[in-house]
Amino acid sequence: YSEGLKAFKVGDLEMALNNYIQATNIDPDFAFAWDNQGFIYRKLNKYEDALRAYQQSLKVEPEGLMPLHNIPVVYQYMGKYDKAVDAYKTLAKKSPDDPEAFFGMGIIYAFNMNDLETGLENLCKAYTLYIAQKSPYRTDAETVLSKIYNQLKTQGKEELFYKILKKNNIQVKMN
Repeated sequence: YSEGLKAFKVGDLEMALNNYIQATNIDPDFAFAWDNQGFIYRKLNKYEDALRAYQQSLKVEPEGLMPLHNIPVVYQYMGKYDKAVDAYKTLAKKSPDDPEAFFGMGIIYAFNMNDLETGLENLCKAYTLYIAQKSPYRTDAETVLSKIYNQLKTQGKEELFYKILKKNNIQVKMN
């Protein structure tokens, strides 16, 4: 595992992967080694292998957040948006204060599934959590909220935007 970390640090993904595989051959219950395999497979665009590694990590450590964060990302890369949303919902159930679950769902709904309203609802939840956690990712959520606003405005649904923000206790300063 340590050799895998060293190889990854210098950018040798294949060597890192081989070392992580050796680590899980020695200790099949080494969740971090499974997580790192999943990450490398994802970097190598081997998405099915990435999913298998993350699933194995969850078998070892069912509450592991690393695979729960990464499985929906893999599904996004694969264009399997329904599965990505389902995976984000699983993350949200296991970690309800994790804004990344709602941010990810918001992005997928708004920009991949063309459901701006559901996307906006999820992004509002993410934004509120980012604010509560004093996270710098708040600005990423603001950027996406702005994009959704512009799309809704173009569609003549500006009032819907404000209605959803109000429902989520988000106040907007008008210029």
